[in-house]
Amino acid sequence: MAAVALVCAAALITPAHSVAAGPPQITASWVKAVTATGAEMWMTVSPNGSGTSVYFEFVSDAAFQANPPGDRFAGAGKTTVAKVGTGGTLDVSPTLVAALPSATVFHYRPLASSAAGTTVGEGSLEHVFVTKATGAVLHLPDNRAWEMVSPVDKGGGAIAAPQELFGGGDLQAAADSAAITYGSGTAFGGAPGAPPVSQYVSRREPSGWLTEDVSPALGSGAYGDQPDGAPYRIFSETLSRSLLFGGLACRGGLEGCPAPNQPLPGSGAPPGYMAYYLREGGQYSSLLTAADVAHSAVSPVEFEASFAAAPPDLSHIVISSCAKLTADATELLAGPGRCDPNAQNLYDASVTGLKAVNLLPGESLTTPDAAIAAPIGAVSDDGSRIYWVEGGNLFLREGAQSIAVDASVGGGGVFQTASVDGSTAFFTKAGHLYRFTAVGKAVTDLTPAGGVVGVLGASADGGYVYFQDALGLELWHGGTITPVAEDGPEASLPSDYPPASATARVSLDGRRLAFLSKAELTEFDNIDANTKQPDTELYVYNAAPASGEPSLVCASCNPSGERPEGSASIPGVLVNGSTAAYRPRVLSADGSRLFFESDDGIADKDTNSQTDVYEWEANGGGGCLSVFGCVAPISSVVKGGGTFVDASADGSDVFFLTGDSLVSTDPGSIDLYDARVNGGFPAPVEPITCVGDGCQSLLPEPEDPTPGTLVPNPGNPPLHIFGPRKKKKLKLRHRHRHKHPAGRHRLAR
Repeated sequence: MAAVALVCAAALITPAHSVAAGPPQITASWVKAVTATGAEMWMTVSPNGSGTSVYFEFVSDAAFQANPPGDRFAGAGKTTVAKVGTGGTLDVSPTLVAALPSATVFHYRPLASSAAGTTVGEGSLEHVFVTKATGAVLHLPDNRAWEMVSPVDKGGGAIAAPQELFGGGDLQAAADSAAITYGSGTAFGGAPGAPPVSQYVSRREPSGWLTEDVSPALGSGAYGDQPDGAPYRIFSETLSRSLLFGGLACRGGLEGCPAPNQPLPGSGAPPGYMAYYLREGGQYSSLLTAADVAHSAVSPVEFEASFAAAPPDLSHIVISSCAKLTADATELLAGPGRCDPNAQNLYDASVTGLKAVNLLPGESLTTPDAAIAAPIGAVSDDGSRIYWVEGGNLFLREGAQSIAVDASVGGGGVFQTASVDGSTAFFTKAGHLYRFTAVGKAVTDLTPAGGVVGVLGASADGGYVYFQDALGLELWHGGTITPVAEDGPEASLPSDYPPASATARVSLDGRRLAFLSKAELTEFDNIDANTKQPDTELYVYNAAPASGEPSLVCASCNPSGERPEGSASIPGVLVNGSTAAYRPRVLSADGSRLFFESDDGIADKDTNSQTDVYEWEANGGGGCLSVFGCVAPISSVVKGGGTFVDASADGSDVFFLTGDSLVSTDPGSIDLYDARVNGGFPAPVEPITCVGDGCQSLLPEPEDPTPGTLVPNPGNPPLHIFGPRKKKKLKLRHRHRHKHPAGRHRLAR
């Protein structure tokens, strides 16, 4: 074969010093400059006082797997032998004298020999690299195409990222159709009296994306500072229903409320009270009626309520308030017309009216010290079961009955998650993970040895649950605990639990877990090429692959095996206003697709030095034939990158924000795009023309002046602000970085 001399270099890292002679030490090994025919293999070695020779062994994955477990490198190829000195610590790259086959996985390990002995780099010093395919072309995966979702005419504004608009800005995709809702600080839909955050819903039609402005006519000054500045709290999974915060009771926040906030006409909301509305079919109905607030001694100006949780279809809305809103609720007053904000009740609002939730077992009146157990997972899909906490104890409200979930362990249980029907729940106490079944009211200790520090998630039916203990990540299923990653507490980041707000995701059937970690969990190196510190990577565990053996792969690691130059990330909860009741769909329902952001240049053609959106697809899906799964870009890796927003349940539609113009009709600004499977629209026959002043370049959104307490509202001019504080600008996470990549898959030995 043709000789490929891929660099032979030695760089002194630390000066030589007097040490006792001993076998050389190897502290690191990695690859650079991977091509279709080879790679530079590097090691860090300390000769320890003796003249030392170093080289690498490498073997294809097919041979590695076929070799006996005790001799995986039998018949391995070898690089040239490089001679190094007697002291110091050096980076060395022996020359590879071979043209390797393209698109092939190789295992490699470093070796160093001196008169004092031979050191073989094993364990964490063994890694893999993958020679690149010849003629590879950069393209979107799954035959996707970019479609511009947000309209061209945005009144000079832009689409906002979550929390960029007064702490809000709801971004949420439909589960089973090409549709998404999003916000902007600019009213470009023509709604009269739009609030500070205008909300839109775009749906895909055969001819293109159609956008509806769903912002109601609300009073100027009706919204306060964060987190109440964004009207919409959450949408149903079909986007057909939505929950709207109607604003503060008093416009402008003035003492004595000389300008009360008026209710939406025809909604049935009691005048003068803080309101919540359910929007459906373009109509608004108030969650609270005059009959509800009539139970309370709290004055309209002092009345407050907050959204707590809801099932995906919004058929039930759980709200929290210290006010007495039902006949069986208890209200603790803290002064004239005011109730104690620390004495909260929970109420379930549905088509049957308002019902109190926090009645302790055997009690006929509420005990006002209640909170929802978690913003996600505590309410069953049909709303019939609601988990809540009071006095540090965990309860279930089912119909007209309350059950003390943690009574058998002496109370003090901390809710983690539940099955979608609420029949199974998981809670922790004192390092133990317990499983509660509503039918039979049974509690089982799944971890008698204790040591549990957090739960990452569970399957839809509660048959699988993933947790972390002192040994690492574990899976409980069918009465058996299976190790997922036995690398100790750093196997997952602390943000990976609890399930309601963390970054980890579990497929509906529970067989796949996606989680972030700084630990090196596979044969792909995760040490940053520049900082020399571990980067965060995204891993996927498959409990039941077709092969029958559980597997763990690094989804975000560079497919070549080169070291990373930046970390990967996925969103936990994208907080909307004062609520945190929705998590973007990072993992498809079946677990075969995973979407993430990376600061590392994973794609071969990634040249933009920006944060990019990527898709990982499991082996066998979408034409992927790699045991590691396949990684491809979703946003542009040549232009300005992007920020992941959400995806449909099956991952066919992936939405992201970008300042790039990815289609010919996009004149600029921050826009919302869909990378859609089999998507794309024909280019217009004629380009959009401009006339007069319309030919000017797009101006940035100005910093609006802070308005007075009550500014007369003449309508909806495009650059006017309808709120008491300055509007924030969208800050996409365009972080400068260098280019390179890293880590990936623990193969069976």
